[in-house]
Amino acid sequence: MTSIWSESDNGWELLAPTGFPDEKTLQDLVERAPGMLPLGGAPTVVVLGREVRLGSGYVDVLAIEPSGRPVMIEVKLRNNAESRRAVVSQVLAYAAAVHGTTAAEFEQNLSKHLNGRQLHDVVRDAAQAEAPEAADFYATLDSTLQDGDVRVVLVLDHAPQDLIKLVGYLEAVTHGLSIDLITVTSYQVADRMVVVPQRQEPDRPTRPEPATLTNRALPTQTTGKVRGFDAFAERVETAPAAYRPTLDLFVDWAKRLSNADLADVHTYFGKNDETVLLPYVPPEEVGLVSLYMRADGRPALQSWRSVFERRAPASIAAVEAAAGTPMGKGTIATTLTPTLLDAVFSAYVEAASSRT
Repeated sequence: MTSIWSESDNGWELLAPTGFPDEKTLQDLVERAPGMLPLGGAPTVVVLGREVRLGSGYVDVLAIEPSGRPVMIEVKLRNNAESRRAVVSQVLAYAAAVHGTTAAEFEQNLSKHLNGRQLHDVVRDAAQAEAPEAADFYATLDSTLQDGDVRVVLVLDHAPQDLIKLVGYLEAVTHGLSIDLITVTSYQVADRMVVVPQRQEPDRPTRPEPATLTNRALPTQTTGKVRGFDAFAERVETAPAAYRPTLDLFVDWAKRLSNADLADVHTYFGKNDETVLLPYVPPEEVGLVSLYMRADGRPALQSWRSVFERRAPASIAAVEAAAGTPMGKGTIATTLTPTLLDAVFSAYVEAASSRT
């Protein structure tokens, strides 16, 4: 169990958890910051709605991975012991309710939460470069629903050992279904609430290692997201010489952003062999732009107008002028100059001033 210590006039003291006043408080936290949940595989999660009807019940938070895999999140507190014991059957009932449905039926069920928008548009605005093309997204969503390949997440303030063992057993004997058991402990530090989320897993028996691992290739990064820009810089070294100057500018620009604490930079490896710089605007997990190295090495810059409008509206005109094209939803710029990157850098400076 994680412990938090605080220094006082009397020395160092172990902080006692303060707990959550009610389940709604923890639900609000999960809805606003789903990225805090340490899910298996560390996927990005896009929240679609609260209290969404699935079958005969309402799931606390319904979300989706950018690939198209549904995520059902249920919250329970220790003061609701009976509900906590029933939470596993509850989330399995939600998974069963969508099993065998189609992507169109899933989207229709969400219609009042989407406010007239297409599901893929909502995911693309939130996940940006991690979102696949619409056809691929809906194909994956359809197949996960047909196969029951969904993710269910239990979020509690305390998890008894028998529940941890039960979740571990279900994961071990089921195919496709992923179950994450997360505990979130809250503390009061000065005048701020601090939360510590942890993924709970049962003790597993030690398995013997294979007798030999000779002639096996080492794993390489294929798809997914890693922190920092070093992985992008390594890929740039493999690009054709004609594209290297612009890609090197991307790397230098990302370093400037990171060193100035203006962005939380990640590198994303797409399934079409593209490599993408994702400079997120703190404290959000979205960026003003995404910078691409395509599979053939071609560079590109994609801007996200909805994020500009929210975090750096005064910079839109300068970025449009430097790009030579109006900024739309996911506009791709292929005429890339230091002037454009400087304009986007200034936009990140503006965005930093709007942090809350």
